[in-house]
Amino acid sequence: MSKPIFQLGLTGAQGTGKTTLAKNFSECTGIRYFDADVRGILKRNGFDCRASMSPFERFKMQEVIAKELFNSYPDDNFVTDRTPVDVVSYALAYVPPDLVEGSELENEISLALFDLISKARKTLAEKFSHVVLVRSGFATNGKDAERLDRGSMSLAYRLKIESLMEGELFRFANFPSMEGIEWRCIPRDMTDLRKRQKSLFGLYEKSFDSFGYTTDTAH
Repeated sequence: MSKPIFQLGLTGAQGTGKTTLAKNFSECTGIRYFDADVRGILKRNGFDCRASMSPFERFKMQEVIAKELFNSYPDDNFVTDRTPVDVVSYALAYVPPDLVEGSELENEISLALFDLISKARKTLAEKFSHVVLVRSGFATNGKDAERLDRGSMSLAYRLKIESLMEGELFRFANFPSMEGIEWRCIPRDMTDLRKRQKSLFGLYEKSFDSFGYTTDTAH
């Protein structure tokens, strides 16, 4: 059975507008919006992303997210605002700079990370046709800054996360098993929702046209 035509994942740091863009794209195309519900996963498993945790505890948190999320992506067409690239990038952000090679903690983190990357590769290859990095100018509103159910909205932290996601996007794109996926980036200065929509519509129409289908989207 061939993979569905359009399985779009938006990746990017918190506060970049991924969720708004994904939901709007879903409304305009009729393609299902898949809610990754990371906050729900964390709550069900007793995690508070703003709480003080050791590096390994934060790795375990990402493992829990990966286990539930990777097994939850739909088999049909969808758009989502959380991809395996995000999960790996957040895990990498928790690697402590003073990690001692050969130590018990280093071995635990390395094994956990390699396992996570392997599962992420498999999930991407099986469940995604397109992955788009959503960059941002990093301006946030008061509501974004006040939310306690998401990771830090610190500018420095979000810059760190975006840099990791850019690196992971390049890494995953170069794995042989990723040949069936299109990888794209939305420019940092493209913050207008309509312009972002238009860039995604281009991918959508190209995918369906390549199969000889017609699309009916509201531009």
